[in-house]
Amino acid sequence: MLHPDTLLLVQVSFTLLTTLLLTVAALLAGKQPEQRAWALGNVLTSLGLCLGAMDGAPDIVHAVLSYGLIGLGLGLVLQGLLRYGGQALATRWLIAISALAMLLPALFLYPWPSLSGRLIVTGGYFGLLNLACATVLVRGVRDNTRSVMWVSASGFALLGVVLLWRAGYLSWRVAAPHIAHDAELAAGMTLFAIPLAQVTIAFGLIMLVARRDAEALRRLSLTDQLTGICNRAGLERRGARLLRRALQAGRPVALLMLDADHFKRINDSHGHPTGDAVLRQLADELADTLRPSDLLARYGGEEFVVLLDDSGLAGATLVAERLRLQVAASPARHQALRIAYTVSIGVASSEQHGHDLALLSSKADQALYRAKQQGRDRVVEAL
Repeated sequence: MLHPDTLLLVQVSFTLLTTLLLTVAALLAGKQPEQRAWALGNVLTSLGLCLGAMDGAPDIVHAVLSYGLIGLGLGLVLQGLLRYGGQALATRWLIAISALAMLLPALFLYPWPSLSGRLIVTGGYFGLLNLACATVLVRGVRDNTRSVMWVSASGFALLGVVLLWRAGYLSWRVAAPHIAHDAELAAGMTLFAIPLAQVTIAFGLIMLVARRDAEALRRLSLTDQLTGICNRAGLERRGARLLRRALQAGRPVALLMLDADHFKRINDSHGHPTGDAVLRQLADELADTLRPSDLLARYGGEEFVVLLDDSGLAGATLVAERLRLQVAASPARHQALRIAYTVSIGVASSEQHGHDLALLSSKADQALYRAKQQGRDRVVEAL
């Protein structure tokens, strides 16, 4: 069995290592408030552990201030976890967490001097704080990072359970001093488990942010930057999924291919910023009219695609006609300009062409081309 002093050194070393990892991750991440909170929290926790391990330091430093720094560090970590989940922790709560972390050991240092009492209350308090961190993760993370959330949550839970077990064990020793016990074994188990939990927590926190950034990049790659709706890649991915579900459920799907008429003339007459404003307003008009189950995407240039779930050809044609009339009655505005424009729409349905995105797009595009040939500002059904 390793000596407790050796295990304590390992614990402090692992704390410094995880602090370094989180600090580097926070510096590389830029403006990520939760990562800054985690990094600063670990720095303060490391400082608190170092002060607590200093031999010969005054009691006020060794047994009070050190616990206050650890408490403040855990409070900052908790604040970072809440921020990650879209919540907040008021500054007064951080102050209260730190103040209580100093008050509890101070009570067993001055009014009721007891080393065991101090270790029991601080172990229990820090154990509860770590369990609170695990709970915040489990309850607060609901996005695509939830699958990796369990790494940090398990680390916080392990650390909390170990600290509470240590407090309970010390309480049992105080209550039953006549019963034989192996204090060195219990201390060794605690000091061995804590570094493992710290590494798990740090690794999990870095994974959380990396997964969130990867998801953000994925969404960015599927989103049109001008209008904020799906781009062509997003249409292919989400559209294929919508069509597959509709096919399995036996529902028809219709595809509208929509194009702003004489759009080049708008750009040439008023400039590309005005053309961009027209496209943004057109996307907003379409998004406000469609159902949540429908899919809207910018196909390219001034062309848009609408996938109407559970809609046959007749119903889709009515929707397309409504959209055409609404666009014609809603001129775009950019600065002092008022730009009237129209759209042409081609309609294709899975009732005639099956649940194939490429085929539906091709048929709707052919219908759109005929609408342009017939004079624009009209809806044409695919053959």
